[in-house]
Amino acid sequence: MIIDARSVPTGSVIEADVCIVGGGAAGITLAREFANSSHRVILLESGGTEREQATQDLYAGSVVGQPYDLFPESRLRYFGGTTNHWGRVWCDLPHSLDFEEREGVPHTGWPVSLSHLEPWYWRAQSVLKFGPSGYELSEWGIEPAAIPGPFRGPHFVTRVLQQAPATRFGREFAPELGRAKNLSVYLHANGLRFDAAEDGGAVRQVHVGVLPDGRFTVRARIFVVSAGGIENARLLLLSENEAGVGLGNDRGLVGRYFMLHLEYSGGSIEPADPYVDLNFQTGEQGAQFRRIGGTRRFVSYITLSDETRRELKLPNFKVRFQYPRLPEMDALIRLLQRSGRGADMLRDLGAVTRRFGGVTAYLARRVLYGRNKPPAPLASISLNCTSEQMPNPESCVTLGNDLDAFGLRRIVVDWRLTEADRSGMATSNRLLDEELKRAGFGRLRSTFPEGDEGWPAGMHGDQHHMGTTRMHKDPNQGVVDENCRVHGVSNLYAAGSSVFTTGGTFNPTLTIVALALRLADHIKQNI
Repeated sequence: MIIDARSVPTGSVIEADVCIVGGGAAGITLAREFANSSHRVILLESGGTEREQATQDLYAGSVVGQPYDLFPESRLRYFGGTTNHWGRVWCDLPHSLDFEEREGVPHTGWPVSLSHLEPWYWRAQSVLKFGPSGYELSEWGIEPAAIPGPFRGPHFVTRVLQQAPATRFGREFAPELGRAKNLSVYLHANGLRFDAAEDGGAVRQVHVGVLPDGRFTVRARIFVVSAGGIENARLLLLSENEAGVGLGNDRGLVGRYFMLHLEYSGGSIEPADPYVDLNFQTGEQGAQFRRIGGTRRFVSYITLSDETRRELKLPNFKVRFQYPRLPEMDALIRLLQRSGRGADMLRDLGAVTRRFGGVTAYLARRVLYGRNKPPAPLASISLNCTSEQMPNPESCVTLGNDLDAFGLRRIVVDWRLTEADRSGMATSNRLLDEELKRAGFGRLRSTFPEGDEGWPAGMHGDQHHMGTTRMHKDPNQGVVDENCRVHGVSNLYAAGSSVFTTGGTFNPTLTIVALALRLADHIKQNI
C-alpha cells in the first residue's frame, strides 16, 4: 500500500523486516523484488508524487574546489527520483575492463566482474524495457565493412548504445507496489539518520522526518540506503556512531572518490570525402537514432579499444557524432519546402547555384542508391566526448555548517580532477587525430589548447554522481563490500551509483538497476 507519512502520528514506531530509504530507480527496484513475499518491507520516499519546493530544497548544498554546477534539480526528490526527468533512456553495457584492476591506474578494480553481473544486466534490461537484443554490432545490423577504418581498430572500436522509452519508476510501478500487501510505501518520509547498537555493528532503527515537524521511527532487520550518489554518503555521515564518526566511516572513506563523467566537445572532423558513408551511425532522431522493430533504437559510438587503454593506461573515452550538412544542402531543402521568403529564397538559390555540381552529385546518388546511401554531404562531423574521471580519494562529499529544514547539516561537494584526467583526455584526442590521418579519413579540429596543456573548451562534469560509498573487499579501500553491505555493519546496505568503484563512461542506470536486483537476491538469501 501507499501511505502519506503526514498521516502518521508523531512518535510512532513502525516495524518491518526490510526498510529501504529512497524511492528512486534503485529503491523501487529493490521493493518490487519483495512484492507479495512473506517479508514485511517499508520504502521511505522523501517526496510525494509530484515535485514540491520545500522537499526539493532539502537537496541544497555548496561547492568548493573545482567549479561544478551542483544543480539541485538534477536530483528530483519525489517518488521515482531522477527517473522523473526522463523523456527517454539510453544505456550501454560497461566494458569488461571497467571492472578490472588496471595496471598504472590507481584505485581501480571492482570486487565483481562483468561476466558475474551479466544475469542481472539482462534482468535490468527487461525492467528498463530495452528488449532482448544485446550489444554486439551484428545484433543491430552493423556489418564491420560498413565501419570506416579509423573506427574498427586497433586503437578505436565501435560499440552500441541502446535507447528505450522512458520508464518513470514512480508512475510506472506505483500500482504494483500499492497492490502488494506486504509492502508499505511512505511518501513525504525523509530518512534523517540511522541509530546503531552501542558497538556500531548493527543498525537498530532509522529516524524519519516529515515536513514541517513530524517525526517517527522505523525498526527493521535489514536497512538499505538508496537515496542517490550524494545523499547516500550524507545519510551515513549524519548517522554518527559511538566513536563520533558516521556509519561505515571508521576509515574516513564515506564521501570520498566522488566521480562524474567529464563531458566536452572534442572539436570536429573535416572529412576528406564530404560524401563519406556514415550510415552505420545515422538514424531517425536528429541523425542519432535508427528505428529497429518499432520503438527500440540504438546509436553506435566510438571508444578506445581495451588493448589501447591497457597499453597507454588511459581512462575510458567515448565519442558520439553529430552531422551538420553542407550549407547548400540546407538551402536546397528550404527551397524545396518553400520555407523562405523573397530575399531569403534568392540567397538560398544563389548558394545552390554556386555549388550546383555538388548538389546534383548528391541528388544523383540519392536516385541511384536510395534514401540513406550515401547520407547528405558533410561539412564537418561534430564530436561529443565523454571521458572517465579517475578515482580520486581527494574528490569528496562532506558535511558543511549550513542546516536544512530538519536542522541537519547540508552537503559540501569538493570535486577534484587530476593531471591524469587532463592528460588522459588529451592523449585520447590526439590519438584520434592520428588515426583519422593514418586512414585518410580526414583531420580533427580540436578544442584542446595548443600543446595539449589545458582543458578542452567547455569541459564540465555531468550529473551522474558516483563513488561516494564505493565497493571494495578491503575496508581500507571501500565503504561497502562485494555484496554492497557497509563494512563493519551487519545489516546495512547501500544501493545506487554511490557504490561504483569506477565510473567508466557508461550511463549508470542499467548498472544501478542490475546491482539492485542482485542485492535483492542477496538479502532474500540471508534475511
